[in-house]
Amino acid sequence: MRIIVDGQRIPVNARASKDILLTLRSLGKILNWGMFYDATKEIIYINSKSSSPPVPPPDRQLLGDSIESTRLVGKIICVDPGHGGMDSGATGNTGSKEKDNTLAIGLLLRDRLEKNGAIVIMTRDSDKEVSYPGASTDEELSARVDAANEAGADIFVSIHNDSFANSSAAGTSTYHYGDSESSRLAGHVQKRLVEELGTKDRGARFASFYTIRYTDMPAILVEAGFISNPEEEVLLASVDGRFRAAESIFQGIVKYFKV
Repeated sequence: MRIIVDGQRIPVNARASKDILLTLRSLGKILNWGMFYDATKEIIYINSKSSSPPVPPPDRQLLGDSIESTRLVGKIICVDPGHGGMDSGATGNTGSKEKDNTLAIGLLLRDRLEKNGAIVIMTRDSDKEVSYPGASTDEELSARVDAANEAGADIFVSIHNDSFANSSAAGTSTYHYGDSESSRLAGHVQKRLVEELGTKDRGARFASFYTIRYTDMPAILVEAGFISNPEEEVLLASVDGRFRAAESIFQGIVKYFKV
């Protein structure tokens, strides 16, 4: 990892970690620094004279995708792929599992966010429980909330698949706990998901789910589609569908921070 302060490289040789990034971000807030993190090259640019993020030289711009919004730089975003480990969540008619879909979407979302300078906290990044195997539902949900709260995340995004006994039920929903910022975030993400996935718009709605009720920051829970619906099960389990879901959530987050 390299650290560049006001154009000058600081002699340090350490691997970039979330702890280092979170520490620098906290210092940046206290000292009113502007920061930019190039996740591809593990370079942290610091502007000690202004809170505006520094612009890297052209040869140090991120590779691949362009930066949609510098407002994501330094933001801590907690991504919570629902279920995992012994808890498979809902299962589709062909045997696809909610926990696999949510993890795939979450990892794709993480990559998009990090490439645009965000610091991403994953409640899980593999097929495992967040707390421990055999934990109660409350313990598992509490562990997800704790991951976001302890990191001081700016927003929390939980990813799920819906399910219903009637296989004709279909569509996308995004839930919030009622505060204005969570509602606004839910609205942006819901709009992008419906536009990109072509699913029925079930709206951005109030709900009292544990993970969005007890987080300290704006929080949403996305139901990308119904795994119990044959057509939407295929969408959620496909590489293209998962990418489109992740991209939609990403674009909704970008829109939220642009306002």
